[in-house]
Amino acid sequence: MTELAGAFEKEHGVAIVYNFAGSNTLAQQIVASPNKADVFISASEKWMDAVEEAGAVAAGTRKSMLSNTLVIIAHPDSSYAMNAPEDLPALGFKFLAMGDPDAVPAGKYARTWLTGIRMGEGTLWDAVKARVSPATDVRAALGQVIGSEDVVGIVYMTDYASAKGRVRKLFAIPAEGLGISYPGAAMKESGHPELAKAFLDYLASPAARRVFENYGFEVMRTISAP
Repeated sequence: MTELAGAFEKEHGVAIVYNFAGSNTLAQQIVASPNKADVFISASEKWMDAVEEAGAVAAGTRKSMLSNTLVIIAHPDSSYAMNAPEDLPALGFKFLAMGDPDAVPAGKYARTWLTGIRMGEGTLWDAVKARVSPATDVRAALGQVIGSEDVVGIVYMTDYASAKGRVRKLFAIPAEGLGISYPGAAMKESGHPELAKAFLDYLASPAARRVFENYGFEVMRTISAP
Protein backbone atom coordinates (compact mmCIF):
# COMPACT_ATOMS: atom_id res chain seq x y z
CA MET A 1 0.00 0.00 0.00
CA THR A 2 2.82 2.41 0.77
CA GLU A 3 4.37 1.69 -2.61
CA LEU A 4 1.12 2.42 -4.42
CA ALA A 5 0.29 5.45 -2.30
CA GLY A 6 3.71 6.93 -3.00
CA ALA A 7 2.97 7.05 -6.71
CA PHE A 8 -0.48 8.52 -6.01
CA GLU A 9 1.05 11.23 -3.82
CA LYS A 10 3.40 12.34 -6.59
CA GLU A 11 0.63 12.35 -9.19
CA HIS A 12 -1.83 14.37 -7.08
CA GLY A 13 0.53 16.49 -4.99
CA VAL A 14 -0.81 15.22 -1.67
CA ALA A 15 0.56 13.50 1.44
CA ILE A 16 -1.17 10.33 2.66
CA VAL A 17 -1.24 9.54 6.37
CA TYR A 18 -1.24 5.80 7.13
CA ASN A 19 -2.82 3.88 9.98
CA PHE A 20 -1.95 0.18 9.85
CA ALA A 21 -3.58 -2.22 12.32
CA GLY A 22 -5.90 -5.22 12.48
CA SER A 23 -9.12 -4.64 10.54
CA ASN A 24 -11.14 -4.97 13.75
CA THR A 25 -9.13 -2.19 15.41
CA LEU A 26 -9.35 0.07 12.38
CA ALA A 27 -13.10 -0.46 11.99
CA GLN A 28 -13.69 0.42 15.63
CA GLN A 29 -11.51 3.51 15.34
CA ILE A 30 -13.34 4.70 12.24
CA VAL A 31 -16.72 4.38 13.93
CA ALA A 32 -15.65 5.95 17.24
CA SER A 33 -13.00 8.53 16.36
CA PRO A 34 -13.75 12.23 15.73
CA ASN A 35 -10.76 12.24 13.33
CA LYS A 36 -12.45 10.83 10.28
CA ALA A 37 -10.65 8.58 7.82
CA ASP A 38 -10.80 9.10 4.06
CA VAL A 39 -10.38 5.48 2.89
CA PHE A 40 -10.66 2.15 4.68
CA ILE A 41 -9.02 -1.00 3.27
CA SER A 42 -10.12 -4.03 5.28
CA ALA A 43 -8.91 -7.63 5.36
CA SER A 44 -12.47 -8.69 6.13
CA GLU A 45 -15.85 -8.08 4.52
CA LYS A 46 -17.44 -8.41 7.95
CA TRP A 47 -15.48 -5.49 9.42
CA MET A 48 -16.34 -3.39 6.38
CA ASP A 49 -19.96 -4.44 7.00
CA ALA A 50 -19.65 -3.07 10.54
CA VAL A 51 -18.37 0.27 9.26
CA GLU A 52 -21.09 0.41 6.62
CA GLU A 53 -23.82 -0.48 9.13
CA ALA A 54 -22.59 2.42 11.27
CA GLY A 55 -23.30 4.73 8.33
CA ALA A 56 -19.63 5.58 7.72
CA VAL A 57 -19.22 4.31 4.12
CA ALA A 58 -19.76 6.68 1.19
CA ALA A 59 -22.51 5.28 -1.02
CA GLY A 60 -21.39 3.40 -4.11
CA THR A 61 -17.67 3.33 -3.24
CA ARG A 62 -17.29 -0.11 -1.67
CA LYS A 63 -15.43 -2.68 -3.78
CA SER A 64 -14.12 -6.19 -3.07
CA MET A 65 -10.55 -5.71 -4.21
CA LEU A 66 -8.22 -8.56 -3.34
CA SER A 67 -8.03 -12.13 -2.11
CA ASN A 68 -5.33 -14.12 -0.34
CA THR A 69 -4.55 -17.57 1.03
CA LEU A 70 -3.22 -18.89 4.33
CA VAL A 71 -0.06 -20.88 5.05
CA ILE A 72 1.36 -22.65 8.07
CA ILE A 73 4.91 -21.49 8.76
CA ALA A 74 7.79 -22.28 11.09
CA HIS A 75 11.17 -20.88 12.07
CA PRO A 76 13.79 -21.82 9.44
CA ASP A 77 15.92 -23.62 12.05
CA SER A 78 13.07 -25.84 13.23
CA SER A 79 12.66 -29.46 12.14
CA TYR A 80 8.86 -29.48 11.82
CA ALA A 81 7.37 -31.08 8.68
CA MET A 82 3.80 -31.50 7.41
CA ASN A 83 2.29 -33.52 4.58
CA ALA A 84 -1.35 -33.15 5.62
CA PRO A 85 -3.40 -30.96 7.99
CA GLU A 86 -3.73 -33.83 10.44
CA ASP A 87 0.05 -33.72 11.02
CA LEU A 88 -0.20 -30.38 12.83
CA PRO A 89 -1.14 -31.53 16.37
CA ALA A 90 1.76 -34.00 16.53
CA LEU A 91 4.39 -31.35 15.86
CA GLY A 92 6.37 -30.47 18.96
CA PHE A 93 5.67 -26.73 18.92
CA LYS A 94 4.83 -24.84 22.10
CA PHE A 95 2.54 -22.20 20.58
CA LEU A 96 0.46 -21.82 17.43
CA ALA A 97 0.57 -18.12 16.56
CA MET A 98 -2.33 -16.59 14.64
CA GLY A 99 -4.42 -13.47 14.63
CA ASP A 100 -6.86 -13.45 17.53
CA PRO A 101 -9.60 -15.79 16.20
CA ASP A 102 -12.26 -13.81 18.05
CA ALA A 103 -11.39 -10.52 16.37
CA VAL A 104 -8.65 -10.54 13.71
CA PRO A 105 -9.72 -11.65 10.19
CA ALA A 106 -6.67 -13.86 9.61
CA GLY A 107 -7.36 -15.64 12.89
CA LYS A 108 -11.02 -16.07 12.04
CA TYR A 109 -10.12 -17.55 8.66
CA ALA A 110 -7.60 -19.88 10.33
CA ARG A 111 -10.11 -21.10 12.91
CA THR A 112 -12.70 -21.69 10.17
CA TRP A 113 -10.24 -23.93 8.35
CA LEU A 114 -9.10 -25.76 11.49
CA THR A 115 -12.70 -26.35 12.55
CA GLY A 116 -13.52 -27.84 9.15
CA ILE A 117 -10.93 -30.63 9.46
CA ARG A 118 -12.33 -33.66 11.30
CA MET A 119 -10.06 -35.61 13.64
CA GLY A 120 -11.58 -38.55 15.46
CA GLU A 121 -14.57 -37.30 17.43
CA GLY A 122 -13.47 -33.68 17.22
CA THR A 123 -11.81 -31.26 14.86
CA LEU A 124 -8.29 -30.05 14.14
CA TRP A 125 -9.20 -26.87 16.05
CA ASP A 126 -10.07 -28.95 19.13
CA ALA A 127 -6.67 -30.63 18.90
CA VAL A 128 -4.60 -27.42 18.81
CA LYS A 129 -6.68 -24.66 20.44
CA ALA A 130 -4.98 -25.07 23.84
CA ARG A 131 -1.69 -24.03 22.22
CA VAL A 132 -3.05 -21.06 20.26
CA SER A 133 -1.22 -17.77 20.90
CA PRO A 134 -3.63 -15.04 19.73
CA ALA A 135 -1.95 -12.00 18.19
CA THR A 136 -3.25 -8.48 17.69
CA ASP A 137 -2.76 -8.83 13.94
CA VAL A 138 -1.21 -11.22 11.46
CA ARG A 139 2.12 -9.38 11.42
CA ALA A 140 2.41 -9.92 15.17
CA ALA A 141 1.80 -13.64 14.61
CA LEU A 142 4.53 -13.64 11.97
CA GLY A 143 6.87 -11.98 14.43
CA GLN A 144 6.27 -14.73 16.99
CA VAL A 145 7.40 -17.35 14.48
CA ILE A 146 10.44 -15.33 13.40
CA GLY A 147 11.45 -15.01 17.04
CA SER A 148 11.20 -18.61 18.23
CA GLU A 149 11.79 -22.16 17.03
CA ASP A 150 9.06 -23.30 19.46
CA VAL A 151 6.33 -21.44 17.55
CA VAL A 152 4.53 -22.29 14.34
CA GLY A 153 2.04 -19.89 12.83
CA ILE A 154 -0.82 -19.41 10.41
CA VAL A 155 -0.44 -16.26 8.34
CA TYR A 156 -1.40 -14.91 4.95
CA MET A 157 0.63 -16.09 1.96
CA THR A 158 1.60 -12.46 1.35
CA ASP A 159 3.07 -12.13 4.85
CA TYR A 160 5.01 -15.35 4.36
CA ALA A 161 6.32 -14.00 1.05
CA SER A 162 7.48 -10.81 2.76
CA ALA A 163 9.47 -12.84 5.30
CA LYS A 164 11.10 -15.49 3.13
CA GLY A 165 14.40 -16.55 4.62
CA ARG A 166 13.17 -15.70 8.12
CA VAL A 167 10.37 -18.31 8.12
CA ARG A 168 9.74 -21.60 6.36
CA LYS A 169 6.47 -22.79 4.79
CA LEU A 170 5.11 -26.05 6.20
CA PHE A 171 1.74 -26.28 4.51
CA ALA A 172 -0.34 -24.24 2.06
CA ILE A 173 -3.97 -24.07 3.19
CA PRO A 174 -6.51 -24.43 0.35
CA ALA A 175 -8.46 -21.23 -0.30
CA GLU A 176 -11.76 -23.01 -0.91
CA GLY A 177 -14.44 -22.17 1.62
CA LEU A 178 -12.51 -19.43 3.41
CA GLY A 179 -13.80 -16.48 1.39
CA ILE A 180 -10.77 -14.28 2.09
CA SER A 181 -11.63 -10.88 0.68
CA TYR A 182 -10.19 -7.38 1.09
CA PRO A 183 -12.79 -4.65 0.46
CA GLY A 184 -12.04 -0.96 0.16
CA ALA A 185 -14.33 2.06 0.45
CA ALA A 186 -14.30 5.82 0.80
CA MET A 187 -15.63 7.13 4.08
CA LYS A 188 -18.81 9.20 4.18
CA GLU A 189 -17.33 11.93 6.37
CA SER A 190 -14.03 12.16 4.51
CA GLY A 191 -12.62 15.65 4.37
CA HIS A 192 -11.32 14.89 0.88
CA PRO A 193 -14.11 12.92 -0.85
CA GLU A 194 -12.90 13.41 -4.41
CA LEU A 195 -9.34 12.41 -3.55
CA ALA A 196 -10.64 9.39 -1.61
CA LYS A 197 -12.54 8.18 -4.66
CA ALA A 198 -9.58 8.93 -6.91
CA PHE A 199 -7.33 6.83 -4.67
CA LEU A 200 -9.74 3.88 -4.87
CA ASP A 201 -9.83 4.27 -8.65
CA TYR A 202 -6.05 4.28 -8.68
CA LEU A 203 -6.02 1.01 -6.73
CA ALA A 204 -8.11 -0.45 -9.56
CA SER A 205 -5.62 0.56 -12.25
CA PRO A 206 -3.48 -1.87 -14.26
CA ALA A 207 -0.36 -0.43 -12.59
CA ALA A 208 -1.77 -1.15 -9.14
CA ARG A 209 -2.80 -4.64 -10.22
CA ARG A 210 0.81 -5.44 -11.12
CA VAL A 211 2.01 -4.26 -7.71
CA PHE A 212 -0.62 -6.26 -5.82
CA GLU A 213 0.18 -9.41 -7.79
CA ASN A 214 3.90 -8.89 -7.25
CA TYR A 215 3.24 -9.10 -3.50
CA GLY A 216 1.23 -12.31 -3.86
CA PHE A 217 -2.35 -11.03 -3.80
CA GLU A 218 -5.05 -12.27 -6.13
CA VAL A 219 -6.79 -9.27 -7.71
CA MET A 220 -10.55 -9.69 -7.91
CA ARG A 221 -12.37 -8.83 -11.11
CA THR A 222 -14.24 -5.98 -9.46
CA ILE A 223 -11.00 -4.04 -9.03
CA SER A 224 -10.01 -4.24 -12.68
CA ALA A 225 -10.28 -1.00 -14.59
CA PRO A 226 -11.71 -1.06 -18.15
